[in-house]
Order: sequence, then C-alpha cells, then structure tokens
Amino acid sequence: MVSITQLMANDLRNIIRDRILLYSAFVFPIVLVILCRLIIPWISDNVFDLTRYYSLLFMMFAIFFPMIFGFIIAFLIMDERDENLLTVLRVMPISRTSYLLYRIMFIMCLCFVFIFFFPLLSGLIEISLIDFLPIAILFSLFAPILALIVNNLASNKIQAFAIFKMLGSVFFLPLFSFFIAGDWKYILGVIPNFWTFNALEKILTTGSHDGIYLGIGFSVHLIFLGLLFYLFNKKF
Repeated sequence: MVSITQLMANDLRNIIRDRILLYSAFVFPIVLVILCRLIIPWISDNVFDLTRYYSLLFMMFAIFFPMIFGFIIAFLIMDERDENLLTVLRVMPISRTSYLLYRIMFIMCLCFVFIFFFPLLSGLIEISLIDFLPIAILFSLFAPILALIVNNLASNKIQAFAIFKMLGSVFFLPLFSFFIAGDWKYILGVIPNFWTFNALEKILTTGSHDGIYLGIGFSVHLIFLGLLFYLFNKKF
C-alpha cells in the first residue's frame, strides 16, 4: 500500500526538482516577508504613511500564499495528467479519489504552515495565533480551489498560466469591498476569499470573531471544493 509519507516525499522531490516550483514554494514567501517587514515600514516612514492600510496590505499579501501553493499543486496534477498517471491510478493500490484527497490535504497543510505564522512574520497586523487560526484555515482552503479551477479549465500549461493571471485579478477584487458602502459589497460574496477578508477585518476591528462571516466562509469554500472535485473526477 502506498503510504502518505511516500507520496509527500515524492511531491517534495518534484517541487525541488522544478526550479519554478522551488522558487514559488520557498523563495517567494521569503520575499513577501522581507517586503512586509522592511520595505513597507520604510515607505510608511519616509514616503507615505501607510499604517491605516496595513490590514488591507496584509490581506493583499496573504492571498498570495494560497495562490502560490495552488499554482504548485495545479502544475503537479497537470504533469500527472500529461503522463496519464490519473488513469493508471484506477488499477493501483491507492484509489484515485484517495489520491486526489491527499493532494488537497497536502497543499492545504503546506499553505497553512506558511500563512499561520504570516501575521507574526509580516508585522502588519496584531492578532493572536488562536484568533487567526480559523482565518488561516480559510486561506488554506483557497489553495486547492485554485488548483482545481485551473485543472478543470486548462488543457495545457500555457492555458494554465493565462488562467492563473486572470484569476489573480479576480481574487483581489474582494479588497475593494472595504471601499463600498452598504450592502452592495456583498455582490463580491460569490468570490470565496471575500468572506475570509471580511472575517479577518471583523476581528481586527472588534476583537472578536463574527460567526456569520466564518460560517458562510467555510460553507462557500467547501461548496466550491466539492463541486470542483466532482467536475475534475468526472472530466479526468
């Protein structure tokens, strides 16, 4: 029986072997931390006061983590599609569904490790790790959603890059909800990370979680995941 540790070791080898994936997984997060810790405060002190926008800047940078790891897992799955590994899995000791569920959990856990400590590393917001825990889980759920969207829509890596660029623009749109008065902002609620951003903003401004934002956030993410997982299984 193929063990989880064997699958994880194989995935890590594939990431390390590919320079783009390696830089995405380990170098780009370091660049984000340096940007938040050194460059943003310097700009705020010497060029333009950005302190009032620190929470928005944190959200903007934080969404990069699920995008990065969604990108990584999307391309690993795409390589396996090209090699017909997903078809071979039908006769392997590990079931195809179990393998795909492992993929989702692997990328979620990898993303969670980075995003959970980002408030401390960035220095842009003050929040306890306990309070940030459900927010970090929501951010992590977003990574497999991105990976599955790309694999459902793209038939090759060139298309995948184009879709990622398009999705990057779409998933930054919820940041504008903080500049929209009244209930009109909920138009952006069809985008999963809208609820993550607003749940985080609520705890930063009131000091307590909003159960509605969190509940809807988890529901929307899980609905997206379930639907995309079903479509992917049906397609491949």
